[in-house]
Amino acid sequence: MTIYIDIIFLENLFMNFIILYATSIILKAPIKIIRTLISATVGSIYAIIAYMSFLQIYSNIFLKIILSVCMVYIAYNPKNIKSFFKELIIFYLTSFTFGGVSFALLYFINPQKILMEKRSINRYISNKNSFSRRNCSDL
Repeated sequence: MTIYIDIIFLENLFMNFIILYATSIILKAPIKIIRTLISATVGSIYAIIAYMSFLQIYSNIFLKIILSVCMVYIAYNPKNIKSFFKELIIFYLTSFTFGGVSFALLYFINPQKILMEKRSINRYISNKNSFSRRNCSDL
């Protein structure tokens, strides 16, 4: 299976930015594009490290919570602890909503010959009587 790190980075950067932007819209908080981009970049770098690493520490829930705390702090620079927790909770709810909608669309549309394995979605292509596995980013 071919893995394109630049595609993983850009997809995560784009989705992190959208989630952070949607969170700021829900909170009706002013947004600074540069801070949001930096926060989304931090999340994307973590995604690449977690995807490429064979160490179990990168899939630890506590490390993911610390990452989300850092991302929210970088993006919004909260004034007090109450606003920080409000921003963090809305960030989690927005993330879960986007993830749930994504999986619902995937199962609702039910594209043929697509199989989810570990952290990637693979498509099986039929060549006469043989099957070859290709990552969706190859297509």
